[in-house]
Amino acid sequence: MTRAVLASVLEGQLRDMCDAKNDTHITTTELYRVLTSAVAETWGKIRKAGGNHFVKTVTFNTVADQLNYELDTIAPDADFLAVAQLDVNEGNGQYRPLTAIPESELQSYRAPTSVIPMRLKYAPRAPTWSTGQESFDGINGWEEHTLCTAAVWLKKKKQDDYQPFQQRKLELERRIAEEACRDDAEPPRVARKRQRKSMDYYAAFRNNVSRYSIRGTTLSLYYNYGYVG
Repeated sequence: MTRAVLASVLEGQLRDMCDAKNDTHITTTELYRVLTSAVAETWGKIRKAGGNHFVKTVTFNTVADQLNYELDTIAPDADFLAVAQLDVNEGNGQYRPLTAIPESELQSYRAPTSVIPMRLKYAPRAPTWSTGQESFDGINGWEEHTLCTAAVWLKKKKQDDYQPFQQRKLELERRIAEEACRDDAEPPRVARKRQRKSMDYYAAFRNNVSRYSIRGTTLSLYYNYGYVG
């Protein structure tokens, strides 16, 4: 069950918070623009705090001998922001996670030579609002952070005291940092990934994708064929 709230509702709440309900000098279009900027900040705070909130999952197939793929074509809503996890589908329910490759190791890697099923879990971009019918799931009431961020802007515009909203915004950011992680069962731990480089060349996996990289909106997939002299 989500706690989605309409942009039009947030716009009304923002006007009430800032005593601007009947202020004709501040248009609804302008407030939607401010709220869009504010929700992007909230989105980033929630995402960086952990818990894989808002993550979407898509599947796609590689093309033989093709290195690069446009992420906006893989993500059906053209809303890709960042990789949460990229997996190779090895069949029989087995998914093998890939790690990113640094530029210094690219010499021994080439494009995969076969068609391979992949699974991408990604964080989408924050929503943009213009009609009021768009919605945002604040997860645990954190849409208040969006409202306080927008209220700071609005109070400054009106040359009013914005400090109460600024203080409340900081309090909510501490809450998000402490509460956004969805898994309280285990503490964070260090994952050992150093072995991946030496194992990729010899590992007996059916599908020949070893690593990936992202440059801008382009995803590159690689297989380790060994160093070429």
